[in-house]
Amino acid sequence: MNHVTASENYTVSVVRRLSAKGDRDAIVAGERRITGTEAAGAVLRFAAVLREFGLREGDGVALFVENFPEALLLQVAVHFAGCRLVFVPPEPGNSELEALIRRADVKRLLFDPDLEERTRRIVEGTNVPHVLAIGASALADDFLSAASGVGGLSLDEAADGRHLATLLYTGGTTGVPKLVVHRSSFYGDFARVADTYADEASSGALLVCTLLTHSSGHGGFLVGILSGHTVVLLRTFDAGEALAAMERERVTRVVLVTPMLYELLDHPDCVPGRFPALTTLTYTGAAASPERLKQALACFGPVLHQIYGATEDGRVTQLDPEEHDPRRPGTLTSCGRPAPGVEVELRDEEGKPVPVGEPGELYVRSSTVMQGYWNDPERTAEVLDDEGWFRTGDIARRDEDGYLYLVDRARDIIVTGTTADNVYSRLLDDFLAAQPGIKEAAAVGLPGDDDKETVNVVLVPQDPDDVPDLEGLTRQIVDALGDLYEPASYVVTDALPRTVVGKTDKKALRASLLKAG
Repeated sequence: MNHVTASENYTVSVVRRLSAKGDRDAIVAGERRITGTEAAGAVLRFAAVLREFGLREGDGVALFVENFPEALLLQVAVHFAGCRLVFVPPEPGNSELEALIRRADVKRLLFDPDLEERTRRIVEGTNVPHVLAIGASALADDFLSAASGVGGLSLDEAADGRHLATLLYTGGTTGVPKLVVHRSSFYGDFARVADTYADEASSGALLVCTLLTHSSGHGGFLVGILSGHTVVLLRTFDAGEALAAMERERVTRVVLVTPMLYELLDHPDCVPGRFPALTTLTYTGAAASPERLKQALACFGPVLHQIYGATEDGRVTQLDPEEHDPRRPGTLTSCGRPAPGVEVELRDEEGKPVPVGEPGELYVRSSTVMQGYWNDPERTAEVLDDEGWFRTGDIARRDEDGYLYLVDRARDIIVTGTTADNVYSRLLDDFLAAQPGIKEAAAVGLPGDDDKETVNVVLVPQDPDDVPDLEGLTRQIVDALGDLYEPASYVVTDALPRTVVGKTDKKALRASLLKAG
């Protein structure tokens, strides 16, 4: 059984599990196959090098990476050494990543050589004391070369678990990104999930499709290792490659986000009966349409497993395979019931519980709720109270059997379906409002193809007769925030609709755009 106490460093269990694999495959990435013994040794060597560099417990170590084996093992090594792990996802634009790194108080930045040119720009705009490449690079010394001749630490040299912290990006505004802080209790949930997977571990393989810099990829890898599975890793997601890997490696479990599930279903190689080893396909990140779920059941069989949660609160609810029942269509619109150890409440605008069947804002309390936003007590206090209740901003209703149904996204996240990440409309709003000649701006998601949304921007110029250069504005958006934020359309108007308390009424704005379109 896997258990994580406040003082225990969960990475000791990870290294032990890797060691127990011996000469069997622990990680498979394309043609690369890394044994458990090799992986465990690499973690301990990497941790030794981090300490030799003078990093102390609590120091920030940032990983700017896509998916490859050394990046997976480095995340374990950073925590083994007691350092603060800062994930830098590659999707946001350079300006946002510079702000993230500055805010996270990073002592060392380790980057993927494939991201060298972006790293060069980011480093020029930050004051990171030390930068290392995870492989050969013209920009910085090679961390892997430094680790090649180093003796590894012993298990009893692991840092005290109370010093561990992970910072995960969850949007914000340019210059003030939100960084979620999770500590040891967050990893206890991965250990509990791993216990439920252990029955098939000796012959099982778990495919990780999402980025390790996101909680789904980070957690998927750790659950796979802690349960004794072989982790099959895609560097970047491609539906054809994922399907081929599922068949070739006889994958038993898959972790992906809902848009990835859709891409699998749309691929010509996704045919019923091709994946007899598959026992669980976990999808997360966004709701899936009932019709698509029926299609997935027809192709993959009764293996679907939905997880609803967020970076701030971890796993909140789950809809297990036996609950994906096409004979009961209503269950396919649910995000499931609370996961073990999770308390949920639905409250009205005054903070009072709502009756069964009525919509209310979802509040969550569990061991996986974040400690707070990094060095941001004001924004933390807006969503996390003294009793540990996290205000999700999602509107849901609950039926008499305890199933939850999400009915709105109060935070107006735009689910583009392009990657594991979403578009944070408030981030785009604030960026646009900061540009010369723009008085106000609002970004909303409008329905696109296959339950995906497109980014649509409404602008209020300072001078109604002086409309901004929209092509130039798009280039600025992409450069600062990334390709995900590229608007599909612009509307120029003289005012934005308001709620009774003076906020931009995005619900009304979205409705007017749909009507006009």
